[in-house]
Amino acid sequence: MSFWWTNLPLSISAAGIGLSLSLIPLLFLHFRSFLSPSRRPSVNALPSYFYPAVTSHGRHLPITAKNGFSYSVLYLGADIDSLESGSLDLPFRILKYGGRPISKLIGIRTKDYLAHGDQGFRQKLEDLLTEEKHGISRDEIGKVWLVTLPSLAGWEGPNPLTTWFVYRKDKDERRVGEVLCVILEVHSSFGESHAYVLKPTSEYRQEPAKGYDLAFKFPRTFHVSPFNSRDGYYSCNITNPYPNQDVQSYSSEPPAFKILLKVISADDQIKFVASLRSGPSPPVPLEPYSIFKILYTLSKWPFTLMSVTFRTFYQAYKLHYIKKLALFPRPEHYTTGSDGLFNPPQKDRVDVGSAMQRQEIGWTEIKARRIIEKRSEGRCAQLGIDLTVKLKNGRQDLTVSAQSEKLNSIPEKGINGQSNGHANGHANGHANGHTPSKVELVITSSDPYFFTNLLISPSPHHSLILFPEQLTSVSSSDLFIEFFSPTPNDQLRPKTEAVAGAGIFTRLSRSRRTAYFLYLYSHSNYAPPPSIPPITSPSTPSTLTHQAHFVESAPAQTPEWGWRDDLDVYRVIFWFTFNEYFEKRLFDTVHAKFVEGSEPWKIWERALKRLQGLTRDEDDGDADGLIEEKKLGTYFVR
Repeated sequence: MSFWWTNLPLSISAAGIGLSLSLIPLLFLHFRSFLSPSRRPSVNALPSYFYPAVTSHGRHLPITAKNGFSYSVLYLGADIDSLESGSLDLPFRILKYGGRPISKLIGIRTKDYLAHGDQGFRQKLEDLLTEEKHGISRDEIGKVWLVTLPSLAGWEGPNPLTTWFVYRKDKDERRVGEVLCVILEVHSSFGESHAYVLKPTSEYRQEPAKGYDLAFKFPRTFHVSPFNSRDGYYSCNITNPYPNQDVQSYSSEPPAFKILLKVISADDQIKFVASLRSGPSPPVPLEPYSIFKILYTLSKWPFTLMSVTFRTFYQAYKLHYIKKLALFPRPEHYTTGSDGLFNPPQKDRVDVGSAMQRQEIGWTEIKARRIIEKRSEGRCAQLGIDLTVKLKNGRQDLTVSAQSEKLNSIPEKGINGQSNGHANGHANGHANGHTPSKVELVITSSDPYFFTNLLISPSPHHSLILFPEQLTSVSSSDLFIEFFSPTPNDQLRPKTEAVAGAGIFTRLSRSRRTAYFLYLYSHSNYAPPPSIPPITSPSTPSTLTHQAHFVESAPAQTPEWGWRDDLDVYRVIFWFTFNEYFEKRLFDTVHAKFVEGSEPWKIWERALKRLQGLTRDEDDGDADGLIEEKKLGTYFVR
């Protein structure tokens, strides 16, 4: 026994060495498999590299908020066909296309690029470019080179700018082809993205600056920075990484990229400048023999990919708390009706921008939709009204007929918000191909919380006032009020009877709904119009205090409704309002300030101002230079 105990460490060491030696042939075979010609990119593919690069940012206006910084980053410049075929995958999962980011050192997948979904890069790209407004056919699209931030060791940080260089298809595969378009895919820290398609033939093209090949000046329509309004323009200068048409010429001289982007205010002042350029260190080819060079490059900048998020928040902290710039709330993607909101986008004549990624719909909205669907079936049958809800934010439409046949239609091609049939809350009755009659109610909305807001609103009259601020319109206000009002028997019952007859969750929902709107009222300087049902404190005796809601009316044709449904209604109302209260409390705690008048909790005040035909300028005049701040698109904390 003592012999084995004495020699145990030596035995373990010998076993470990033997196991390691036995793995060497397997590792060699694994590496050698990546050298097979069948696994390498086509000789006519655009070469792909791992790029050390430098990005610089400088804020020029307002003068008192000047700020600048520069840091190194690591980018992939890759042929999308080589990526999708797996030809660029490297041994030992140093780099791999698709799959979970945590399963490889450097990764890239299509999920967060262009439109939602897991389709391939080329499929997504072709779907975007073949939209009618871009006027490009699939047969024209040739080689495509992608410049983007990859994931590192499972970390997928924000990807501020992804650039797609799209070349016209050439009959000779050995040629690169002419530039067909350049796509600037801009990502925000809110998980959203927007694609600007810039063609050399565009009317937005300009004379490039020295050292650049292409230049464009085009309207901004996407919210990126919380310190800038959406209006104004981008001025972009870009180099063509493949000016030489011979693909083989880049085997000895790697392509280089350089992008200069300026944010210009609506009155043509340069507010912000950002640049991205490859170098100064040479790029590393994405080849099996280069894995040690790739690892060495990563060792020089080990945290650069992960630090983008922290740098972003640090710079935001400086601008808000030190430079005293106020925050803009996140608006929805550009759509018809956005022009009337507090932070409108710049008008785009050519429409070069397309909404891509959107925030995921939350569980409260999903559950609210099911509740509204269930109640609408009985209401349609009871009133003989057909209901159509057209959703323009990538979701399925809702159609419920008077015969209780519920239909979920597939979204139209314009889900990115190019045309949603409503403008400032007032719908054209013939929008989206519908010709509403007296028995058809058509609602068009780009509001991601449309169904939730229907549950929370005390009455359809309140909803109609808020709809312009919520990018929602109706074909008939009278029909909307009739459809979403409680049945006459429930509407004006005395308080004692109504409350006593309602379940506990219904009473809680009514109380929570009332309290929330009183909260909105408290942040408004305008009195509610007398034409809408009044709201008083839940503790105040009134026959209208706990007015029945649409979902609390139960026509005989409605499917079975039980206490679980009442609980679902309360859960939706509770958690939505909880988030609203929490946001206000959080901002108060950290002393963060929105642009005055744009606060989420002042939506009711903005709706009433719109109802009275007032604008921000008319209401505030030029107090403290607000007019100049509006022109600049940046406001100070007050």
